[in-house]
Amino acid sequence: MTNMPPEHPVKKHHFFTSLRNSFFTGVVVALPIGVTIWLITWFVGMVDTKVKPLIPAHYVPDWVFAIPGLGIIISIIALWMLGAVASNFLGSRLLRLGENLVARVPLVRNVYKTLKQIVVTMANQKDQAFKEVCLLEYPRKGLWAIGFITSDLKGAPAQHLKEAYACVFVPTTPNPTSGFLLFVKRSDLKILDMTPEEGAKMIISGGMVASEEDLEKLKNLEDMEEPMPSL
Repeated sequence: MTNMPPEHPVKKHHFFTSLRNSFFTGVVVALPIGVTIWLITWFVGMVDTKVKPLIPAHYVPDWVFAIPGLGIIISIIALWMLGAVASNFLGSRLLRLGENLVARVPLVRNVYKTLKQIVVTMANQKDQAFKEVCLLEYPRKGLWAIGFITSDLKGAPAQHLKEAYACVFVPTTPNPTSGFLLFVKRSDLKILDMTPEEGAKMIISGGMVASEEDLEKLKNLEDMEEPMPSL
């Protein structure tokens, strides 16, 4: 009579494999949610600490100060009122008068004009910015990086670079808010069939996520990992 091998080790192996996969799946699902909640809570708390002290305590009940996000609500209302005032004739005259006063202050006028030009340019080009995702050889020949085309080259650099150049923003990994501005020939760029959101996901994930399909695969680790064959 042939002795059959015990089945308990195989079941035990499958149990711990399933437990490990479920744990990492929970981490993948919970980490973005937790970080998002933490960032929102931090931002709301920061705005509340800056705005709530500006509210006159004599005219507002104490329970109002306990409302989370009150500073953001007040900031949104204040910005809306400022925009409404600046849109009419009297408000635009007052705004122009304030800008003329700022223009007479050394150093401050340079900072104000620069910031205003950046904000106005971004507002006018919000539909065109970061529409194209490209590949470019950077930082040396043979190495490729993902970049975002922001616009065609303009201003003083365009006077020296006569060919068709584009402004390309190359973000860093995993923090895409910092990076490098490069002036690259259009002919040296390879336009990718990829949305800016997909490009940002690929950069943040270090290349692990390139599309929604890849993101779904990461959420289901049990399907990605094959069980070890039983002996």
